[in-house]
Amino acid sequence: MKTSFLVSGSALGMLALRGLLATASPAPPLTVLSGHLAHAPQADSVRLQVGSRRVATVLSPAGEFRLEVAVLPEPQQATFSYGGQRTTLWLSPGDRQHLTLDFPKFDETVQYSGRGAALSNYLARASYRFAYDIPGQVPVPRNHLTLQTTPAEFVQQETAYQQQQQEFLTTYAQAHGLPKAFVRDQRQILALQGGQDWLGFIGYWHYLHRDDTPAQALVLPATYFDFLPALRLPQLVAHPRAATTPLVTELLYGYNNRLLPNGPLSTDPAEIGRLYAVATADFGPTPARDQVMYNLLTSNVLQNFPSVLAAYPTFKAQNRDSTLARELRQQVVVRLPFAAGQPAPDFTLRDNTGKEVSMRELRGKVVYLDFWGTWCGPCMYEMTKHSHALKERFLGRDVAFVYISVRDTQAQWQQVLQQERLTSANSVHLWAPDRQVAQLYQVPYYPCYYLIGRDGRFVEAYTTLPSDGAKTVAAIEAALNAPANAPR
Repeated sequence: MKTSFLVSGSALGMLALRGLLATASPAPPLTVLSGHLAHAPQADSVRLQVGSRRVATVLSPAGEFRLEVAVLPEPQQATFSYGGQRTTLWLSPGDRQHLTLDFPKFDETVQYSGRGAALSNYLARASYRFAYDIPGQVPVPRNHLTLQTTPAEFVQQETAYQQQQQEFLTTYAQAHGLPKAFVRDQRQILALQGGQDWLGFIGYWHYLHRDDTPAQALVLPATYFDFLPALRLPQLVAHPRAATTPLVTELLYGYNNRLLPNGPLSTDPAEIGRLYAVATADFGPTPARDQVMYNLLTSNVLQNFPSVLAAYPTFKAQNRDSTLARELRQQVVVRLPFAAGQPAPDFTLRDNTGKEVSMRELRGKVVYLDFWGTWCGPCMYEMTKHSHALKERFLGRDVAFVYISVRDTQAQWQQVLQQERLTSANSVHLWAPDRQVAQLYQVPYYPCYYLIGRDGRFVEAYTTLPSDGAKTVAAIEAALNAPANAPR
């Protein structure tokens, strides 16, 4: 009996402890979004995305739905979507929100009611007014850039646009009693979105002026980057959760445009010191500075490798984060076999006539090597719109245009070659039955181009595209005119 009592007492004690724990840590409340979509078309499921989680259900014939989120750890922004339309909302644990809208006027009629509705209604109204570039609402400056848009004009338009968003938030918060913490977070989000626009303008300006001859340099106002301190990037990078949010991640990569507004990164080892000085002035010697310098170098590893090699010693000496230094070193080591002057890996594949062709057989010619696939839209664009002219430019000269089809069936590959008339006297079309050759060349994306000299050594891996026009022509010409066995 004594032993039995002890066992029973222990079991009761465990049950009591579990009860106390359950009382101390109640299960998170269920969060519910229900709604009615008037005049909704028959489409795919109603979907709700909260962070990395997705919840879906079927819209009833009457246009009704109900979505449940069992565990919502904290308040956060979510996305509701149906029939190719979407809208953002704000969900907190335990919310019971009800969404109504008239589908033909989706963004205009979004309306929430119930617990938590005030925050979602703000996001809906702000998006309709500022984010979607709807006629009659506030125009989004980044969507209306032209060749004639000067940096000063963009600054004026973007400043006014951001001020309007902040004023709308202030007015709406006062009228609807939005929580101070929510308003503070939204101001930070608006600042980060604005920072994306400021940095993105630089890249888009160069895109618009890509055909300028001679190339124009972008001249920015002296105060152009004064927006950076308000973003509080050093503090956000130091916060483990904030550092990985898409807005912060994209901004840190966009900072490349601050460092090199007229790019590219130079092979002069002294330049990286100048760029460190700029980043240190903006962020101080913080993890945010280390991250943007890492981003700058990793974004140049593929297509500007000599510059990365020149900058790497300074990065290693300056960097405070050994993890970033180790990751960059790994990328450099992987890329070294593809540096200029290294031998291009040999392979043998069959061409469209069934003949075996190897890289070794092409020695004595400059090879412009293209990994592509008929399934790849950008590949087909380059092949059908620009490759013909490039091949014609070098017809009768010692240049072989070698195209390796990857992940295609042989029948599909042959059909496209004939339909698009892709064959020519100076082109070699090869079919890869697997990805072995692509892996040998470490192809990271499609289409992917390599320029190989007469001696079978790389002139440039991950080189320019046919659509780059004069740049690609100049690179091939330089390879043709390089002295035999000259070091590269």
